[in-house]
Formats: sequence, C-alpha cells, structure tokens
Amino acid sequence: MGLILRKLEEEDKDRLANLRDKIYRKYDIKGLHIAQFVQNGILNRYIGISIDEMTTLDKFQEDILKVLHNIDKYVLFVEGTDNSSMVIQKVTVMSVYDLPIFIVSGIGSAADIVKESEDRIKEFFQSCELEKMSKGKKEILFFKRIRI
Repeated sequence: MGLILRKLEEEDKDRLANLRDKIYRKYDIKGLHIAQFVQNGILNRYIGISIDEMTTLDKFQEDILKVLHNIDKYVLFVEGTDNSSMVIQKVTVMSVYDLPIFIVSGIGSAADIVKESEDRIKEFFQSCELEKMSKGKKEILFFKRIRI
C-alpha cells in the first residue's frame, strides 16, 4: 500500500487522500504510519542503515518486523498541526527508549517544523550519528545509536 501511496503522490492527490482515508479506517493510525513508512522511503533507508549491523538474516528480519509492529515507538511522525514545542515534548518522551535507530519524519508543512526543531532534537541524541533525507517537502532525520 505504501508503494501505491508513493505512486499516487506524484500522479493523483485526490486518489492519494482517498486511499490514505481507507487505510486509516481499516488499519487505524498504526496501519497508516506503516504505509507512510514505506511511501516516504523510510523503510528502504532504515534497511540500508541496519544492514551494517546485521548478524544473521533471521535476526535482521526479526528487527524489521519489530519496527513495523512498534512503528510509533521508532518513528515520530510530525504533523502539520504540530509546533516546535510539541515536537520537542514528543521527542523528550520517546528518547528514553534505547533504540538502535530513531526517526523523525515530516512531510509537507511538517517538514518545516522538523527543520525548525532539528537542533533541539539533536541535543537528545548526542550519542547518535545523524543522517538526513531531505527532498522537496520531506524532511526525515535518522538517529543511529553508536554502539561501542
């Protein structure tokens, strides 16, 4: 579904909104977030970053499924109605998890909020490497925990 959302994003905004609504109605916010995770290329990049730490294929698959089942623990989906203070408050709560990779994603007007909040977000993840994906109206931050 995420790949279909990606295709519709470029071709048909009305059908995109319609499909997003259907996904939300059928699978709730978690399902929509998983679809957006794929739509915005976050899954691809997550796999690319994670593959460096892969020990076995089974463990790798288990880790990816764990992220998908707990998507709202691993990814902060910033909304256009959020403001910088709200984002920092959410990051404060979510930063207590000892995750190998934490992601902050903003699409559309939310991308500007992520950019505006980036320096303050980095303060919470000083022991992490930061990788950014910026494209058009998408701003996605990947914080990879450095393991010693």
